[in-house]
Amino acid sequence: MKKGKRTAVIVAGGESTRFEKNKLFASLYGKTVIEVTVGAFEGIADEIILVSNEKDLDRMKLLFKDKVTFVEGGHTRTLSVINGLNKAADEGTVAIHDGARPFVSRKLVEECFKNAEEKGSAIPVTNAVDTVYLSTAEGIKFFDRNNVCCVQTPQVFETVKIKQAYSQRDQHKAYSDDSQVYLEKFGKIEFVQGERTNKKITFPSDLYGESIGSGFDAHRLVENRKLILCGVEIPFEKGLLGHSDADAATHAIMDAVLSSIGEKDIGQQFPDSDPQYKDACSIYLLKKVAEKVKAKNAAVQSISCTVIAQSPKLSPYVSQMEKTIADALGISPSRVSVNATTTENLGITAQGKGIAAQAVCLTTLN
Repeated sequence: MKKGKRTAVIVAGGESTRFEKNKLFASLYGKTVIEVTVGAFEGIADEIILVSNEKDLDRMKLLFKDKVTFVEGGHTRTLSVINGLNKAADEGTVAIHDGARPFVSRKLVEECFKNAEEKGSAIPVTNAVDTVYLSTAEGIKFFDRNNVCCVQTPQVFETVKIKQAYSQRDQHKAYSDDSQVYLEKFGKIEFVQGERTNKKITFPSDLYGESIGSGFDAHRLVENRKLILCGVEIPFEKGLLGHSDADAATHAIMDAVLSSIGEKDIGQQFPDSDPQYKDACSIYLLKKVAEKVKAKNAAVQSISCTVIAQSPKLSPYVSQMEKTIADALGISPSRVSVNATTTENLGITAQGKGIAAQAVCLTTLN
């Protein structure tokens, strides 16, 4: 089959009953879930048909305007798919995809279209990794998981054939996906390797996004001050100057965490013009930052911090520094990495005038 028109039918007419709210409008990567889903097909499909229920249609139109063709869904997924297919031209191939499956990669979308153009259909699947049983009224039956696969979308077909399959389907039978309808009619479907990340959002715990934040801080070294880095007092003849305890490493980590959840930096969270933060313990402030993370239903996954100093030697204190940071954030010390380096006698840190630190934070957002 030669490449013809590529159409995508995105089915977004469900009620999100198990999600507790409309999952299609939940936030993901700074957009709504449905925007992320549609974005995976933009530039690959020639036309995108979005099937929505009546109550969501106006909001969908505000989001997409003329970027997609809108179709009202039916009372079941099958009827919604049929409504979408009725809008598709008969030529070429059509991808049918769940609106609540936003993690699909553009690579898989392209591969499914190409496979369907060559072989007539493309059904992404992943191999089962768990033990599989079938529980029926007759008892429990064991399945060899090596013979079991899990089906995903997008499922891509020759448009004419999938339309024909749906028009001749068993009207009294419930179908959970489109490949069942196609297989029942034509007796054969083509599998392609799916993606384990390409999951369908069903429950709130299924929805997460990853965000990276970075932070940097530097303080001058002066006499008559304690040197505190990552909450650990380091024996040295000088300490860092600042309104708080001037823990440059913890300050960099705080800024990294705050930026990962879209919050303003520590200068605005804990301004040096506020007397309550005079000589404040930075680990205490980091715990306050951790509370902000929790309030956003987010979770810090890992921290990497590099302290830049010519002296003193920090390696004997690294493990304690990692544990102190981990405890403040409520994560395992194995997820905190603290390293120390010099600048090879270049810059203010090599001249002994100050110490700097930079940090990166990986956070998951629910």
